[in-house]
Amino acid sequence: MRRDMERQPEVLADLWRRADAFRSADAAVLTPGVGGRIFVCGCGDGLFAAQAATGYAESLGLDWRAVGPLDLMLAAPDLRDGDRVISISMSGNVDRTVEAAHAIQERGAPLLALVNGDGSRLGAIATRKISLELADVAPFLCGTASYTATILALMLLAQGAAGRAESLDVDRVGEAISAALRAADAVAPMLSAPTGIRFLAAGAERGTARYAAAKCVELTRIPAWSADLEEFAHSQYWTMPATDLVVMIANQPAIARYANLNCEALRDMNVVTLAIDTPEAPIANATHRVTVPAVPPALAPLAMAAPVQALAAALARMTGLDPDTRLHLKNDTLRFRVSRLLTRRSLLGTGQ
Repeated sequence: MRRDMERQPEVLADLWRRADAFRSADAAVLTPGVGGRIFVCGCGDGLFAAQAATGYAESLGLDWRAVGPLDLMLAAPDLRDGDRVISISMSGNVDRTVEAAHAIQERGAPLLALVNGDGSRLGAIATRKISLELADVAPFLCGTASYTATILALMLLAQGAAGRAESLDVDRVGEAISAALRAADAVAPMLSAPTGIRFLAAGAERGTARYAAAKCVELTRIPAWSADLEEFAHSQYWTMPATDLVVMIANQPAIARYANLNCEALRDMNVVTLAIDTPEAPIANATHRVTVPAVPPALAPLAMAAPVQALAAALARMTGLDPDTRLHLKNDTLRFRVSRLLTRRSLLGTGQ
């Protein structure tokens, strides 16, 4: 997993060299009509990446809607003629995503599939498909490089849909990722295994918070949740034990100011807090800080994911699990089988 995290700058640089292919891939399929929306559908990492790319897509003037497959199926009958759809699945075999794609196909709306490889069942349904062409470092790894690559690919697709060809400082993002991993490595030894982890964010970084909770769930047995930074006080907080770790994610000063106040308040309960912040948006009141070098706010989700990847891997090892194999998932045969019944019935019995 560490090698997969460390190769993210290289993966993003390689993807950037294919920028024109992504921009042009959706010219006919994704350019919305007048008043048209772009529905971006995925499960798990795909949905989180779609949320993380929202700020950038909206900055291009797009009406960008990150949705899960069930929400897309519900929306399908009421799609407008100008609406377009991106469906994300690395394997192309997530049943709910494929079923939603069939609903879009029946509606007659253009559908672009973002996949990794041939796209399997999803690729066969889509109007058009484009692949990340990202080779796996090892089988059954937790999504790291594939996640940030998906965000960048969505940003490039958004450029194509908006008829724009903006330059993105991918080299600067890559440097920030490497620095963020080093900063997270320095903080990890200061942490002890918490009873639970709460990831709080706002704006596009809500996608990062949801991604972070999912990585901790996949790699550790520590319960993890995500929440809106503001709404946490009205929901999860009331049942949270003081032995949980609260992680605040902020890349903009307005968010950091509020996170700072939250850290100060939680200190009264002796709650340990961890900030994932930037020099321009410091959360100085946090117990621990991982400060990510500044990148443009719209590109920040590409870099802010790195510390949570390192944190999840460190907590896995801290609790006696191997993030490189995740055998604790496959060895729990009943739970693994039920997970396939919940998400990928078509893969039941294949070991995937």
